[in-house]
Amino acid sequence: MITSDFNLIDVDFYIEYKVNDPVAYLYNSEDPELILNNVAMSSIRGIISDYKVDDVMTTAKSEIQQKIKDSVVEKLEERAIGLQLVNVMIQDVEPPTAEVMSAFKSVETAKQGADTAVNNANRYRNEQIPGAEAEADKIIQAAEASKASRIAEAEGQVSRFNKMYEEYQKYPLITKKRLFYETMEDVLPDLEVIVTDGNTQSILPIGSLYSGMAVTEGGN
Repeated sequence: MITSDFNLIDVDFYIEYKVNDPVAYLYNSEDPELILNNVAMSSIRGIISDYKVDDVMTTAKSEIQQKIKDSVVEKLEERAIGLQLVNVMIQDVEPPTAEVMSAFKSVETAKQGADTAVNNANRYRNEQIPGAEAEADKIIQAAEASKASRIAEAEGQVSRFNKMYEEYQKYPLITKKRLFYETMEDVLPDLEVIVTDGNTQSILPIGSLYSGMAVTEGGN
């Protein structure tokens, strides 16, 4: 039999009974003793499965015997086979044979291996989840920072454009020339810019437009 802490034990017990209703004993069933045997076996297996192996072998014997007796009496009354239980006595409780113990240990080893695998998997999951969540947070924060940077850059460009447009409305010709020169500086940074009216003998090189030098077209 198996106990509540999954240990196997051999239990020797006997029952005393008597015929209390001859008519029911003869006519209500084909084999009353077999029914009594099955009822007793079912009761003792079910009750012992509620106790730990140490309790079954030591302190809980009397309590188990009484529970078995009450269970068998109740089931016999339900079946009405003409038998009455007199007494239940557990004679001996001991570990099972070496062969059974070996098989049981194999089952326990497999169960412990499965539990270990599950625990290792749970531990690995618990170790990996925080790292994955931290990495996800890092990616989200980087994306948010990039988003904010691009928005700020776009807003700055819009602001510069609006200011440039305001200046253009005030001085359209000057602003056009300024934009042209600035564009030429970006497109042709290594070229020397010279302004002339085509008639003068001398030419005037123009440096950086941001150097503070005033530029005047010939004739103006």
